[in-house]
Formats: sequence, structure tokens, C-alpha cells
Amino acid sequence: MKEIKSALYSFLLLGLVFTSLAQTRFDNSPFIDARILVDTSEYTWKKNWVLEQNKKQLAFSYTEENQVAEVYLYFDGDADIDLIELVPSADYYLVDSLILNRDYARFKVRFNQLTSSDFLKYLIRVKLDSSEQLVELPIFPFTETYLELYPSTDELYIGEEKVFELTTNNAENIVADNRWTEGLPINYRVVKEGSKLLLHLLPNSLGNQMISIPFQLKKPYFQYGQPNYHLPLLNYSFYVRSGRLAFIQFDKNEVTPNDDKTEPVEVQIDNHRFLRVGKTYRIENQEETGGALIAELYTKARLNNDKVLCLLRPYAFHRKPEGYLYIKDGDEAMFVTNVDITHKTNIQSIYIQREGKDWEKSSTVHPGELINIRLEGEGLHKANFSFPGASNLEYDSLVKNESISLFSLKIPLNIGTNKIEIFNHNKATGKSLVVKEYERARPLDFINLDFGDQQMVVDDIDKPVYYENTLTDLVFDFDRNKIDEGRDLYGRQYLTIKVKISNKKGNLIELYQFDDLVICPGEASPRYLHYSGKNCKEEDINLNNFIAKKTSELEEWSRIELEISHDKSKYGGEGKSKKIRIYLKRDYNYDIDVSFPAGLLILKPKTDFGNFGGPSFAMMAQMSFYEKGKIAKYRPFKIGAGFIAIDAFNFTDTNNRDVGLVVIGSLYPTSNSNKLTFPLYVGGGFLLGEAVPFFLIGPGIRVRL
Repeated sequence: MKEIKSALYSFLLLGLVFTSLAQTRFDNSPFIDARILVDTSEYTWKKNWVLEQNKKQLAFSYTEENQVAEVYLYFDGDADIDLIELVPSADYYLVDSLILNRDYARFKVRFNQLTSSDFLKYLIRVKLDSSEQLVELPIFPFTETYLELYPSTDELYIGEEKVFELTTNNAENIVADNRWTEGLPINYRVVKEGSKLLLHLLPNSLGNQMISIPFQLKKPYFQYGQPNYHLPLLNYSFYVRSGRLAFIQFDKNEVTPNDDKTEPVEVQIDNHRFLRVGKTYRIENQEETGGALIAELYTKARLNNDKVLCLLRPYAFHRKPEGYLYIKDGDEAMFVTNVDITHKTNIQSIYIQREGKDWEKSSTVHPGELINIRLEGEGLHKANFSFPGASNLEYDSLVKNESISLFSLKIPLNIGTNKIEIFNHNKATGKSLVVKEYERARPLDFINLDFGDQQMVVDDIDKPVYYENTLTDLVFDFDRNKIDEGRDLYGRQYLTIKVKISNKKGNLIELYQFDDLVICPGEASPRYLHYSGKNCKEEDINLNNFIAKKTSELEEWSRIELEISHDKSKYGGEGKSKKIRIYLKRDYNYDIDVSFPAGLLILKPKTDFGNFGGPSFAMMAQMSFYEKGKIAKYRPFKIGAGFIAIDAFNFTDTNNRDVGLVVIGSLYPTSNSNKLTFPLYVGGGFLLGEAVPFFLIGPGIRVRL
């Protein structure tokens, strides 16, 4: 029900879009015929149209309130139709998608409460070439309705009200006006209670008496090819007898005691020759002696309208179905009567039910929501409640008795007050509904991480972020207009952001936490003016404004860990959370190495490789490369350039010492993070002493500074 009703508001929005389109009757449209399949029956526009309300409508029969129907729309196969769409409506919704074939379109709908739906029609949007139009296909539902009376007795008594249940297959389709007839041998009224129809009879004349009751229908049946909105007269004969005691009728069907129990209620009763004026009578709930005292009746004066003005002092409550009341002179029953003595209308509790939720004791509502309201208390059956500022979508079809009243309310999206007073017969009850802005945890798609040259939506990040450039700033950018989109409201967002920064070795550099962040919806929200701005954070957050070591100063492969989450205490334990890791990725790195190549084989022009030399000394500016797919993991080789002192530690006369400029590639063990390693060198350069180029290969000892 609620999903279907919510379609009404979608329909209103779509109506704004389609108002500029030309609206065409079905006869003047590109369609040549329409066919509706309901159960095993088929109805077509050509054969089953009826003229109702001065326009042609496609008639079809239904048996269920939420009947499913399959619809075919036929058009000329040569027609250049580009698009056919069914405009949404609160009266029905699509069960499956509309399918467009060469010469017809097909769709299936489920109706919503056909009996109570008026002015039904399909609105079809048709696109022909470059033009568009709205085609109106009026539909006319009808149904077979029967009504019978099977009374438990054929005897009635003067002045005694009798109630019978009417047997029908569709109580919703029968109009019940609740009013008593007047001046008939047997007065009657028809009352609807839930899904039941009740016939109340009050006889006035003795002997065999016939009742003939007409009934009007909301949806017709067809008779002689024409729709008929009236059932055949309900005729039945009763034998009316006189009662043992004279029945005295009150001028009121219901009496409500005053707050001050000592203050009587003024009533009028039928006059009777045995009724004495100026006397106090007892009213008890049984004819025999010793009955419970329900009220006292003081006869004050006879009136010109053949009535007696009385003062009634109720001491207990009574309902007519509980039995008759007896007016006694002492212990002797003199007359019989019946009247409802009920509580004053008093709302004691308010319960709210939201879509898909159980009832909860609450009076808090939110703008734009569709809710069920249950009022519990006393004497609610005689109330006429209203909720100024809210739309009451249902009333007659919902439960209403002495202790419970149910309503379905739509809270306007643009409601300007924070309280909806509950009125009874246009008088304030002292009870109200509190209008509170939504505070729901929205997915974190309204938060962007701004790196300066790119932005990422927090909710879309599902793996580590590898950022290759210098991170000058890291900004939390809040898209406030995205929090409330259309009618989907979330309200204020209460956030916590935890920041943890570590270097590439995992050593902690800094911790920071943003607490109690309140992000309010932006101006695009229909409730923008109702959000308090005093606690709302209006500006975005630049992380560098809060941490000691700026992001631009972090070394390569430093790690920034973010945990962005809702403050779950604000949302009843619910909320979203997202953990994000940002790595300052680099493909290579420069560093200075000091190494001691030893046993190098050196090749000079026009010579062979020389003997293994002694330890040399090298100082190199080297380029290291990171392994792809791994975090801060070096590849096992380096390329560098610098100086080498060959045989630097040989101080004998036969030394081969020289200094050269060299470009060297070195191969390191996989554990190249050690301070002391033993690489293999290969490279070449230019000897400054001999002024010749050379090539070298050999092992060495590397000391990493």
C-alpha cells in the first residue's frame, strides 16, 4: 500500500514534465485498438467501449481490489513510433516493463484499490518522429456485487434496536451513509464497521411490517448493456410485537459524563403517562432487583414537544450491545431504555508505524514521510480528529472504535511548523505530533577526497590509493547538495574522521582525529532553511591545517590511513564507515652510496683484463627502482654515476691506483635494505690519471648511508 501511494508523488513530479506535451484522446491517437486481459476475459476498445461522463471509456470487469491486468496497445506497423512510455500513477503500478514490438506495445499493471479509485485512465507518452504527445486511454472498471439479509429472528419489539450483519461479496463497493430513516414503520440505518456491513432496525409500528432498503454502489455492474449503480431493493418482512415494558427513547444516542461527576447532564426523553415529574429514578442494567446502578434520572419538566426534560447523573459506563437499561422506581422496573454512556474523548497514547517497521510509541514525525498513526485512549469513536498541516490520506476504511483510531498521514515536505496539533471537532486536544528533521546516516558518497589534481568519492574507494605526485594538500570536500536529493532526505550528518600517518617503514609519524563534525544539507535541499546552521561546518577540511608535518614533506611510500565514519550514537547504532589507505607511490629513488669494490677486473684499451685489484673506494649517486605491485619494495638492481678510486688502499710501489669517472650498474641481494651488502658491479668510465676509458666488473662491499 505505502509503495503504491508513494507513486502518487512521483506522478505529480512527472506531471510537471509532461504539461508541455499535447494531450490526445485515444480515438485521435496513433493507436488503432487497445486490449485488456483480466483473468480469462478479454476487453477491447473497439468492442467494449462505453459512453460514461460524456466520454468513451474502455470497460472491463474485475474481481479483486488489486487486480492484475495485461494491456496491449496496437498501432499501424508503418507508423514511425520511436518511444512509448506509461506515465506512473497512484492508481496502479507496473508489474513488468513495457515491451515495444513492431505493431503493438505490451505491459502489465497491478491496480490499487479499484473500488475506491475514480477517473481511472492510462496516460501513455508517445514519441513520433521529433514530436511527442500524451495519449489518454480512459478505463471503466465494473464488478458484480451481491447483498443478502439472513436475520437470526423475524420478530422485533417496539423501541428495541436490533442489529443484523448483511452478507455481501464486496462491502467496500456499497455506500453506507450511517443515517437513520424517519417516519417508517421500521426505521433503519446501514453502518460499515471494518469489512462488515451492519443493518440497524428500530421498529415503530405493530404487526407485519416490510422493509425495502435501496443500496447505491461505488462501482457499477452491467444490466441490459448499461452500467447500473443501484442494487435491487432489499425486501424483508418482520413481525413487530409490543414490549413488556414501555420503551422510552433518549434524545441522544450517546451521553458523555461531565468532568465533575456531581454535575448532571441535561437530556430529553419520551413522555409517558406513568412517568412522574419531580421524581428521581434509578437506572440499572437488569430488570431484577439488585442490579448495578448505572445512573440516576431526575424528571424536571414536561415540554410542549411531548418530551420530558431530565437531569441524568451517570455513575458507570454502558454500551448498547451490553444490554438494555431499566428505569426503576425503587426496585420495580417501570420502563426500558438504552443509551451509550461513554468516556469523554481522551487521547492517552500515540503510536507511529513507518514503512516496513513495527508500531512504536512516539509522536515524532519527519517532513515528507508517509506514516500510520494509532491513537489510543477513551471515547475515541465519537471524535472527529484532524491534523492541520498534514494530509489525512485514509479515514473511513481504517479502524475506529472507542479505544483506538487509526489514520494514514502524509507529512508535507515543505511543512513550516515544528508541531502538528491534533484537533477534535475543531478543538485542540492538547496532543500534537512533533516535526523533527531527518537524521539518517547517508552513504558516504557526499564526501570527496581532493588531491589537488584529482578528486575521488569516498564511497567509491574500495582499494588502496597510490598517489604518484607530490601531495601538496589533502582536502575533505563535502558535497552538501547531495545529502538531500529530491524527496530522499537524510538531514544532518554527524561524522568522525581519524587520521594516521606512517612512513614507509611503518613507523608512526602523526595521529589526528576530527570529532563532532556536523555536515548539513546544502541549498538544494527542500528543508535547507530548517537546518540550524550554528553547529554546521560550512567549509571543507584541509588536512595540512591540522597536522604538524605537512603532506608535501612526507617521504616516498609514506602511508596516510583515514577512517571516516558516522557517529552511530546519533543514529540509533546505525551508520556508515569507510577505511582508506593512501600511499605516496614512487617508481624510483635517488640516494648516495659509498661502496668498496674489491677484486675488480678492469679492461683498458689495447689491453686484456688486468689482475684482480685490491679494494677500491666508490662514491655514487644511484637511482633505485621500486617493484611494481609491492609497497616500498626495491628491485635488486641500481644504476648510478660518480667517482671510483681504483686500488685506493694499495700503498706499495707496484700499485695501480687511479681515479675515474664511472657509470655503474649494481646487482644487490634481495635483502637490499641491509646497511652492509655485497653487490656485483658492472660498468665503465674514464680514468683521469691515464686519461683512457675503461670497463670494469667485479664484486664489492656496499655501505648504505
